[in-house]
Amino acid sequence: MKTILHKSAGFVCALIIGTVAASAAPALPAASFYVATDGNDQWSGKLAAPNKEKSDGPFATIARARDATRGQRSEVRGQKSVVVRGGTYRLMETLTFGPEDSDVVYAAAPGERPVFSGGRVITGWKKGEGKLWTAQIADVAAGKWYFHQLFVNGRRATRARTPNDGYLRTDGPLIPLVRDRKKWTPEMKAGFKFKEGDLKRWGNLDDVNIVAFHAWTASWHHIAALDEQAHTVRFVQPSGWPMSYWEKEQRYYVENFREALDSPGEWHLDRKTGVLSYWPRPGEDMRKAEVVAPALMTLVRFAGDPDKGKFVRGVRLVGLSFQHGDWEIPRDKPADGQAAVTFLDAAISANGALDCVLERCEIAHVGQYGINFARGCRGNRIEQCHIHDLGAGGVRLGEYARGGDLPTAEPVRTRGNVVRNCFIHDGGHVFHAGIGVWIGQSADNLVSHNEICDFYYSGMSIGWTWGYGPHEGRGNVAEFNHIHHIGKGVLSDMGGIYTLGTQPGSVLRNNVIHDVLSYSYGGWGLYTDEGSTDIVLENNVVYLIKTGGFHQHYGKENIVRNNIFALAAEPQIIRSRQEEHCSFKFEGNIVYQDKGPLLGGNWGNKNYQMDRNVYWRAGGEPTFAGAMLDEWRQDTAQDKSSIIADPKFVSVAKRDFRLRPDSPALKLGFKPIDTSTVGLVGDKSWVALPKKIKRPPTEFAVWKEVTSIEDDFEKTPVGSRPEKCTLSGADAPGQLAVTDETATSGRRSVKFVDAAGLALTWQPHLYYSKFNFSRGTLLVSFDLRVEKGALPTIECRDASSPYRVGPSLRVSAAGELMAGKQTLMTLPLGQWVHIEAKFAVGRGATGSYDLTVKPRGGEAKSFASLPFGHKDFQRLQWFGFISGATEKTVFYVDNVRIAPAKQAPRGKLAAASQAY
Repeated sequence: MKTILHKSAGFVCALIIGTVAASAAPALPAASFYVATDGNDQWSGKLAAPNKEKSDGPFATIARARDATRGQRSEVRGQKSVVVRGGTYRLMETLTFGPEDSDVVYAAAPGERPVFSGGRVITGWKKGEGKLWTAQIADVAAGKWYFHQLFVNGRRATRARTPNDGYLRTDGPLIPLVRDRKKWTPEMKAGFKFKEGDLKRWGNLDDVNIVAFHAWTASWHHIAALDEQAHTVRFVQPSGWPMSYWEKEQRYYVENFREALDSPGEWHLDRKTGVLSYWPRPGEDMRKAEVVAPALMTLVRFAGDPDKGKFVRGVRLVGLSFQHGDWEIPRDKPADGQAAVTFLDAAISANGALDCVLERCEIAHVGQYGINFARGCRGNRIEQCHIHDLGAGGVRLGEYARGGDLPTAEPVRTRGNVVRNCFIHDGGHVFHAGIGVWIGQSADNLVSHNEICDFYYSGMSIGWTWGYGPHEGRGNVAEFNHIHHIGKGVLSDMGGIYTLGTQPGSVLRNNVIHDVLSYSYGGWGLYTDEGSTDIVLENNVVYLIKTGGFHQHYGKENIVRNNIFALAAEPQIIRSRQEEHCSFKFEGNIVYQDKGPLLGGNWGNKNYQMDRNVYWRAGGEPTFAGAMLDEWRQDTAQDKSSIIADPKFVSVAKRDFRLRPDSPALKLGFKPIDTSTVGLVGDKSWVALPKKIKRPPTEFAVWKEVTSIEDDFEKTPVGSRPEKCTLSGADAPGQLAVTDETATSGRRSVKFVDAAGLALTWQPHLYYSKFNFSRGTLLVSFDLRVEKGALPTIECRDASSPYRVGPSLRVSAAGELMAGKQTLMTLPLGQWVHIEAKFAVGRGATGSYDLTVKPRGGEAKSFASLPFGHKDFQRLQWFGFISGATEKTVFYVDNVRIAPAKQAPRGKLAAASQAY
């Protein structure tokens, strides 16, 4: 899978930004005051245009009009109004509304488009060396201004970075990684080792930023120290997760140094000289181009103080465009965290706002979130707004407080807000974890009829309590939203709609979610994460999802009903943690698959309710955690009225999931879902706006059904890690790598080196897990060479939580091969031994296995009916080798094979079996 962070979203330029402006009208409405670009703040502001004598007319700034309304009295709420004429207004400071500015409407003149810009136009461009153009900025050289974004002809330019596309890879952590959180040290988060030549002591090292990708976050860093000889870099502020925690060679990129300015669309600003350099894109004429750099971070602020009972009430912004906001990460503050909410604000920010409205407004070309209604904001509306080209996410409602800091007093609670009919897209350009609509500790909000797309993390996130602890999230409704093309292969552990914590009364309904692609694990449609409880998920259509249409990590009593889940690339429905209560009711749904397993995760404890569902697998028959439907019913008492039948969609190929009149789902009680009402509503040009975006189809990795595992390590370079399996604890002092020191029929094997001082005694270990053998008789075989003192354990497990062990062997320090407490034989040290275990899985499992052990050149010994480690083991989903020594020891593994007993080995493995 190729994952690329695009330098800029070229499709943004194709959008007609003015579609949110008011429709034309023959005359301006009566208003308290007027604002125009040809106005004057010394005038009365009572005229819509300057008079003939140029002695009176509109104000020149909206701030002057705001101040003028303060002196007005109005008996009727909302009667005071300011009409703003078209044109661009440069904001010299954040436009702030306090409690004294309540009950005023600021509206665009009919048919006109006022733009409030927090940026400055950069002029004086001169041809520089090569393809570059330069401009001298005096305020930058004088230390009065420094910006982090640049927009050329309305299009985001790229801060000079390397690599231009994709990522660099670290060379591991500064110190060995420890998985146990209690043993984490600051050094684990303080930096990383880099590969030769990737980082250098560039001239402006203090301004260089490193962006490191973790699972669901991307942390921003200033550089504290860089050692080119030792290949180490240290951060000023730590990352949230230990470096290399999610993958050893962690992804990152570097930006803002002059040497990285090497391709069209890139720019660099020299803080010392004030020289701005830019490489124009094809077709850009720097003698005519409009180049804007932001000078403000927040453009509009609703400055109430809810803790003191002071609120901004009834301010309405209608038909206005707010553009060009910057971002900044202070050197003394960390910049990491889920959803990028803990260290960012927004272009339009509010505390203590009551019944305020943003209607038909645009927020674009900003560095943080678009809108943030935070503490004590209630009854506000964001309607038909175009929110795009965002450094982070779109809209935030509520706070990210947790535990004892929850806003429980009524004046400081955020609730009852509406985000409706908004087009929110093209975000995460700077802070990739930004979310389309984020609801934190906040209740009773409505998010309806929005189109949310083109983010690198989740489309929508609701709730901010992990687990079953105190919460303010309740009664939130997300309905009729179209959420698509998110993730884009950049971050993991994300979803179309993501939830956290207990949320009584919250409902996710009638949403259409598709094209969700994570980087590694995750990429779900509806994702009820930690503690998600009492949520109703109904009438949603979810398709073309990487890892599953619905996934519940853990939670209680959620209701999942009358949804369509189709065409997930991996498991369709996932349940992770098993708990001693009902996880969810999954009833009356349609699940349509063409690849991958039907169910993923853990289904062993039966604490869930499933019935009246329609299951279908194109080109095959679905299985239920490895069982057929009748077996599943008998074993779990689930899906008693469910059926396996083609639901008869109008056209799966055309993604038309309407049901034909003869659909068996209708007979089972499924209620048709009308997706024509989903997404934007209103004027045709507004509804059609998202269709102007052109993007390539989402490419999912091809799911391959694993019917066998055969690994002889011959194609893996010596000294490298085995490629088909997962490793843990493979870093010094323990080691796990392919070697040519010894092998069986080939030249290579895997060498396990254990050592003293490892954080976990069961490291290093190696395992295979991307399979699900649940029927028939299996043969698991491998070659093992044990040196003196080695303590290998070999286990077959299922994926239950806790897992159950099937065949299990271990070797003592004296070379004794043991199955449970039974000593079978003594293995010859320093010699290869071939071991085979044969056993049945699924309903035919007997609770035991047969074992054959054959030293090379010696006689085979057989052991019949050895008991499984757990009597209920029925599925093989994990097979691994674990080194349990606490001092330096060595053992080798070769020719790992897992396959149905009747399937003959191939290639080197066939030769190896003959050699024995």
